[in-house]
Amino acid sequence: MIVVLFTASFPYTRGGERNFLEPEIPYLAEAFERVVVVPERRPDPFTYAGPEVQVENGYSNYLLEHDRVRTFSRGIFSRQVYREILAKPWLLTKPAYLKRLLFFTGQAELTRSWLVSWLGKQELRARDCLFYTYWFDQGSFGIGLTKRYVPELKLVSRIHRYDLYEELRVPPYWPCREAALGATDFLFSASEAGTDYLCKKYPELAGRMSTARLGVGDLGILTRPSSDGIYRVVSCSRIAPVKRLDLMMDGIKTAAQRRPSQKFEWRHFGKGDADSLQAAMDYVPANMTVRILDYSSQADLFRYYRENPVDVFINVSASEGTPVSIMEAISCGIPVVATAVGGNTEIVSEQNGVLVDANPSREQIADALLAYWDEPRQRRLGSREVWDHKYNAGRNYPAFAKRLVEIRG
Repeated sequence: MIVVLFTASFPYTRGGERNFLEPEIPYLAEAFERVVVVPERRPDPFTYAGPEVQVENGYSNYLLEHDRVRTFSRGIFSRQVYREILAKPWLLTKPAYLKRLLFFTGQAELTRSWLVSWLGKQELRARDCLFYTYWFDQGSFGIGLTKRYVPELKLVSRIHRYDLYEELRVPPYWPCREAALGATDFLFSASEAGTDYLCKKYPELAGRMSTARLGVGDLGILTRPSSDGIYRVVSCSRIAPVKRLDLMMDGIKTAAQRRPSQKFEWRHFGKGDADSLQAAMDYVPANMTVRILDYSSQADLFRYYRENPVDVFINVSASEGTPVSIMEAISCGIPVVATAVGGNTEIVSEQNGVLVDANPSREQIADALLAYWDEPRQRRLGSREVWDHKYNAGRNYPAFAKRLVEIRG
């Protein structure tokens, strides 16, 4: 039995998707005779050193051969476009929505065309394969369209955040959603919040949706708290508007201003436009230091957790799936202050930290930080317990791989 895993860029990636998939691949390799990884693009040199997998670059090469014009033209001639317009005629009055529809279906048709050809060249029987897409996007839809030509094909997909909440897109529209769901044998959300969202929006398809939590492995790290009176706060994310690092900084600055005799340190790990934070960094209280550290690898982050004291991890995102960064922190016993959005509400509670409003003020963030500092430290053990119960890769991924085998069987 073969699992054919479609990714955005894994294994040609650093951080990001790699942090999600690297812990999962060994369990797929144990459950299936062969793992074939099919990346959509290859942005970085190949550096993967995990369990042996077959990497199929033909798909990314095929997409590179088709520029935006050719992709749009595939969309124009796709029957899926006209089915979508018949169901939603208002699309004809919204050029931005229509443009997205054409590009989305164009890429889906390219995926379908490539996959039909690839199956023939590989001399693979679809009944021996499970097709698994890590993101529920146009690639997943294209594999679903292949069922018209290969009825025995089985397709499962994960869904996270960017591919889940339609209203967060700009414009707030995800093309062919009902058709894509109908062509998917099973859809796994990374959080209960995501599953609830989908089941309420598409109740007729609730029977093929479930939650499959992500996880991180146990490195045996229990990060120590500060012993010198300095309040050390850490965060980890890409530098992007949805992560609201400016609000995070304002909250920590407000806490520092309230406690002028207390020293605060904030360390952020992440890639992106660090210059966008420079103006805020120029005006920090005298009792606060800030460092933006480039995120090189998960191993570097865990090395920091092993060698340095950390008192609390903070996340104030406007939207989340289930952040790997929080899973990493709680696996090391670090308490968390986070906004009550998406999967944050499942990973953070009074047991291991503090949830603030989905749209908190700087004062509310400061309140949460100071309230934690003033309380006993039993939440450190609570963090480790939450990780072990809900986000332990050694528990979650074997169960998920077994479920995939059952679906194909």
